[in-house]
Amino acid sequence: MKTNSVFLLLLALTATRLAAETLAGDTAVFLSPDPKSPVIARLKAGASIVVIPGAPAGWRQLEVSGPFEVFAQNRDVTKGLEVREGANLYVQPRKDAPILTVAGAEDKTDVTGLVRGSADWARVKLDKKLRGYIAVGETANQTAAVPTLALPAPATGYTPPPPSNAPGRPVAIKGNSADLPRLFQGRLVSARTLLQRSPLYDYQLSDSSGRRLAYLNLEKLKLAGKVETYLERTVSVTGTMRNTIDGKDLVIEVESLQLK
Repeated sequence: MKTNSVFLLLLALTATRLAAETLAGDTAVFLSPDPKSPVIARLKAGASIVVIPGAPAGWRQLEVSGPFEVFAQNRDVTKGLEVREGANLYVQPRKDAPILTVAGAEDKTDVTGLVRGSADWARVKLDKKLRGYIAVGETANQTAAVPTLALPAPATGYTPPPPSNAPGRPVAIKGNSADLPRLFQGRLVSARTLLQRSPLYDYQLSDSSGRRLAYLNLEKLKLAGKVETYLERTVSVTGTMRNTIDGKDLVIEVESLQLK
């Protein structure tokens, strides 16, 4: 009887420690408790999470489900197109890229193809639960610096704003201080590539060399025709530039779009 009482007490303590929480806003899940570490998942506002004890101050540890797109060296892929046990799975097809996890015997891996332009790397879909971290409180403001973009100079003389890291400002789309609509110019292209099949947004604005200037959020845009008619063409965009939810990219909330 005493053993049963102790067991029930442990269960109650575990249930209390692993209490569910509801996310107030869109949230990035980092690989480690470091805002400069890779983002392994993005959770929507209203999502329910179960916090795992053991995270450092300013962070919550949780478990996220796959599938995840990872990369393995071809030497670690078997003839049956599976990743061998103990192989490193990377977030990018580079040996110096962060390791997302190590392949286990029970992991489900599906080699989806070779990395374009490389004979050493394979793209892999990993179906596995991984532990990650979300930033809370002041830690959520300590994001990696947003790179300064060489945007084409429009008539208004736009200069990209610096990232917002002031205390009390969350790492969210609304967290950037550039609140006034601006004029941008570039080439409208799809954000989906072989290396990034699930981008933050479906479209982006690129410069003449193909480098992304910013993602485009077209949710509020009302077009007479389909956005596909503007693809691969130079456009002028009016909108507000903000940080993405992980603070690592920029996004323009588009209010108007027209061909240049």
